[in-house]
Amino acid sequence: MNKMLYSFSDWLLANEEALPKGSGLFSTIHIVLMILMGTCIVAFYFLFKKHKQFALKLTTVLCYIMMISRLFRMILLWTTATNSFVEILPWHLCHVMAFVFPAFYLTKTKKFFLPILGVTFYGGILTFIFGDYYAFEIFTFLDIESILLHFMMIAVSVACFATGYFKIKIRDSWQIPIMLVLLVGHASLGNYFCKNQNFLYLRENGLPFNLFPNFSHIYTYFVLVLLLLFLTYMPIIVLHFIRKPKSAHPHKHELSLEDDDTISEHALR
Repeated sequence: MNKMLYSFSDWLLANEEALPKGSGLFSTIHIVLMILMGTCIVAFYFLFKKHKQFALKLTTVLCYIMMISRLFRMILLWTTATNSFVEILPWHLCHVMAFVFPAFYLTKTKKFFLPILGVTFYGGILTFIFGDYYAFEIFTFLDIESILLHFMMIAVSVACFATGYFKIKIRDSWQIPIMLVLLVGHASLGNYFCKNQNFLYLRENGLPFNLFPNFSHIYTYFVLVLLLLFLTYMPIIVLHFIRKPKSAHPHKHELSLEDDDTISEHALR
């Protein structure tokens, strides 16, 4: 029988020994969260596409909230001696993006933004699908903070796409492997300094399956990345071939996902 009594501190800091154990993946709350996530993605897209100025202003606000939320989490874990100073640093993928995405967006930096946008978007989605939120019967404070952060990550990513703030282009694909190498190297460094951590799930498989039994789970990650790239670029390629050319100059026909009503740079300011 699960333990039903726990203190505020247990809830605040996610004390594994005191909190009642959950049902894990594909429990009721897991399914509800995934449905909510999918609904939000669709709703965000149409809402932000229709109200672009609102979407861009909201993205600015969410960027600040993301950073403040993570800073509060870091301070909480450090001051309560739950984690060391090194352990609270941004090592995990979504923790890193909580600072990197706002840094790029708030400074209006478009160079190398494609992998930042992609990792932020898919990081939010994959966390809901394969995350650790379902280890307990209740959501702890740390769970709630993380869930809200990942919803914000999805929201700001969709906003950048739906408003036309950033266009996904095939020619920028070379940036993706560079970003992945940087993230893996950064997380590996964190795993080296923090012996009991599993940043980016490099030490142990963070998925409920392994496509290559008896081999490293990293191969499964590689296949998953290829699948996500396919899902990202296939609509762009299909639209490129079904849309009528807008110009008689072939060199202007680049593979990108654009809208006729893309807002101007002046409106983005």
